[in-house]
Formats: sequence, structure tokens, C-alpha cells
Amino acid sequence: MGTLLTLSSTDVDLTNPVSVKVGGHPALVLSSTRTSATVFVMGGSAGAGELAVEVTPAVGLAVTAQGEFSLTSSGDTPISQQQGAKLVGTGAVDPAWQGMSVALSADGSTAIVGGYGDDGDLGAAWIFTRSGDTWTQQGDKLVGTGAVGLAWQGESVALSADGNTAIVGGHGDDGRKGAAWVFTRSGATWTQQGEKLVGTGAVGPAWQGNSVALSADGNTAIVGGYGDDGGLGAAWIFARSGTTWTQQGDKLFGTGAVGLAWQGKSVALSADGNMAIMGGYGDDGWEGAAWVFIRSGAAWTQQGNKLVGTGAVGPACQGRSIALSADGNTAILGGYNDDNDVGAAWIFTPASP
Repeated sequence: MGTLLTLSSTDVDLTNPVSVKVGGHPALVLSSTRTSATVFVMGGSAGAGELAVEVTPAVGLAVTAQGEFSLTSSGDTPISQQQGAKLVGTGAVDPAWQGMSVALSADGSTAIVGGYGDDGDLGAAWIFTRSGDTWTQQGDKLVGTGAVGLAWQGESVALSADGNTAIVGGHGDDGRKGAAWVFTRSGATWTQQGEKLVGTGAVGPAWQGNSVALSADGNTAIVGGYGDDGGLGAAWIFARSGTTWTQQGDKLFGTGAVGLAWQGKSVALSADGNMAIMGGYGDDGWEGAAWVFIRSGAAWTQQGNKLVGTGAVGPACQGRSIALSADGNTAILGGYNDDNDVGAAWIFTPASP
């Protein structure tokens, strides 16, 4: 879990700080000015104003400075009621299948809704923003350029923590080679950033874009393609520098897979983007599994053996869905087919030293 906080200070210059810690937990800086910063705290959270804040400024003091700060957060009010009417984007060419995929910004004020059936399976996504208790569509539907054929854009979607970067996957693009499209927001305007993302090294119709995820700052993306190499599956990492996206390393493929694992059917990233997890629910006769990768510099390596939960009954399809905590120390694997479709989920944490 993590918490989105706003820090305000007249004591320490918050412009592009080198590092920020809140209550001892590292925080990702999403935006900053001299007097305020929006950060995503990885790890535990507490009520506004209860945690000590440490900032290492980019200029000025050479050591960690601890100053007087005020903190605000969205609080811990339980979710208990629907907010407004259902969200249905305008400009859809039916049947759009809106809601096939969804994602929220960290503070819950920006939503993206994918509809891969739009316009005869070209697909699209819609952005909604909240003001008070009211949700409104922001701009026109998002449709990436450069699509070839029935792309199924919107099959998967993700947002950065601040909601200013969106990624939209479409595994049908170009004869099911698949692709993903990145969009960024300036003010209330969304524009595509660069060309569509297509990972190198794919074998056959990889179905890239059937799953996507973003790091909290939006600078790292993972794109899953479970059809790669006849159903072995894989995932691709892309990193942003400025406004340019480039593939980082070779495609990710976990060791120890048995049969057509369908790796990349689900993917997730830690908040800092340095840990990735990839699910493959077809592994070992549909028992399913997941693989974890970590980044050092620009290199990605598998961490440990594949993850397979104990106690499964029959072909559980573990890894059909997957998620990581912000700090990357907790993973959950969903297996909808366990025990004759009763289904289950498994939690994994780092092994004790």
C-alpha cells in the first residue's frame, strides 16, 4: 500500500529534492515547487501531520535537512457508497465494451476506462476527473495513432500516481503482434507521447498490450504479451527519458516454466519501478505461476524461482491476475480456477534471512 501526500514548507526548499522520507518511509516525488511537493509514500501511512519528514534538497544543504512541514492526505474514510452516476464516455461507437479495464490515480481524482470494442474493435479509452463529488469526462476519447487493423486499444489501462500519464494496451494491433500507447496530460488536454510501444524480440503474434502497468512516476512501463513464442509469453519494459520512450533490456521471460505458461497475462510494477512481477496462468498444466524481476541500473534479472502457491486444488490458474504493493515487498496472485472454479488467491512476501 501507499499514500499520496502533499507537503508544504517555508523552511526547506522543496524544488526537485534528491530524496524525501516520510516517517522513515521512502517517498516518490511526483511534482514539486519551492514551497510544496506532492509525494507518494511507499509503505505504511498515518494521519496528516503525524509523521516526521526528511528532505535532502537538490541545492543548498549537503546533508539531510529536517524541517517544519504540514501534511495533507485523503484520509482513511471507508468506501461505502457510490459517487455519482455510472461513467459512460462520449464519442463511443458501439458496442464499445467500456469498463473492460479501469485504473485510478493514487489520490482517486483521475480515472481511466478502457473499451476495446469501440469502433469495430479499434478500441479506445476515456478519462474522467473528479471535482468535489462530481465526475466529468476530460477531453475526447483516447485513440492511439499508428494502429494497424483491429487493435483492441483499451484492453488494458494504467495511470501514474499523479494521473498525468496513461498507458493503453491493445493486443490485437497489427495481426495480434500487439502494442501499447502512452498519453500525457497538460492542464486538461491529453496527447499521445511518442509512437506506439512495440517490444523487440517477439516471436510470432505476441499479443503485446494484453496487460500493462506503470510506475508511480510514470517513467517505467511494463507491457505483457502472453501469446509470445506460441504461448510461452513474455513482457517488455520501457523507460521514459524526457518525452522519449525506449525499451529497457531484452524481453522478460522467467525460468522454470513448464509448457505454454502464458507469461505476461498479468503484470505489475512496484511504485519506484524497480521490481516487476509477471503472471503466467497456463504454467504446468494450468497450475499457474508468477515470476519476479528486479532492476539494477538498466538491467533486469529474475529474482529467485517462480512463485507457486501451496494448497491449490486442481489446475488453479495462479497468476491470471496479479498485484504488487508500492514497496514491492508483498505480491498477490489470483487463481480463479482453484478447487473447481471456487477460486483463490495467494500472498507472497520476501523470505526471512
